[in-house]
Amino acid sequence: MADPTLVSLAVLTLLAGLSMYAVFAGADFGGGIWDLFSFGERKDEQRNAISRAMGPVWEANHVWIIFLITVLFTAFPKAFSALCIGLFAPLSLILLGMILRGAGFVLRAHAEDEPLVQRWLGLVFSVSSVITPFALGWCAGVIAAGALKPDGNGGWLMVPWSELLAPFPIVTGLLAVSICAYVAATFLTVETEGSLCEDFRRRALIAGGGVALFSALGLPLAWSEAPELSHELLSGRALPLVVLAGVLGLLGFVVTVTRAYGVVRYVAVAFVLVVLWAWGAAQWPYAVTPYLTFQEAASSNEMLTVYLGCIVVGSAILLPSLIYLFRVFKGSHPEAGSW
Repeated sequence: MADPTLVSLAVLTLLAGLSMYAVFAGADFGGGIWDLFSFGERKDEQRNAISRAMGPVWEANHVWIIFLITVLFTAFPKAFSALCIGLFAPLSLILLGMILRGAGFVLRAHAEDEPLVQRWLGLVFSVSSVITPFALGWCAGVIAAGALKPDGNGGWLMVPWSELLAPFPIVTGLLAVSICAYVAATFLTVETEGSLCEDFRRRALIAGGGVALFSALGLPLAWSEAPELSHELLSGRALPLVVLAGVLGLLGFVVTVTRAYGVVRYVAVAFVLVVLWAWGAAQWPYAVTPYLTFQEAASSNEMLTVYLGCIVVGSAILLPSLIYLFRVFKGSHPEAGSW
């Protein structure tokens, strides 16, 4: 049995990676969502603003999915096996969406002389940006509902479509899409001016309404389809975080309505992180609810020790590089006097 301290540290690194992916890649997915729903006389300007915001950093933002796969495979191989077998269909959809999304975004930029081709590539990019976060939230709902089950012989069963298409996982998928759209719109209010800023401010309010709607639908569905998650969210260890998420959601509405752009982005990030942490606290200690705990899924002490050592060394290289990347492409021009 692995050392509980080592297991807890490995889980914290997993949560850290999920947090980074939810915020940064979530904003990229949201940009693609708004690319799909760009309309009106400024639709081309809206899409150009989205491309400018995403262009320098979107590939770096998705380094976190590689990190998460590595964490699961290395530190929690039994959970990795369970997810890959039981959720083969939605995980394949996620992979396909990521590939098509990246290809569509990159190739569209090089098809300026072919308007029809450019429109189709843009459609591939934007539709994939909806599908991928939906499938990620979908998987989270399936796991929390206990639909991923062992086969009794040391393996795992593929989740049947009847359980994949249950209401709760569908709602969690739509909630994930709404959260991504909300984060992206709030980020874009900071990176645009004038009428474009107003366009994205309205979109942030619409997406925030979607988050509230699907949260309200999800809680009663969780009570019937994911009772363990529901108990922890509404009366257990995750309740303080749920309350904090509600406060941050209301604060986000207020700062968006009042155009407090100096803080709107930080409130949105805080909201996303607290929602994710609340879900994690509610699901703990299970990697696969309710059949496999992180303790049971963990590698040996020796492997966890090596893994955690690699995390320390890798973070010392990766994090400064990412900070520098964002300072260069997301900060103010140095000649303007500030970063």
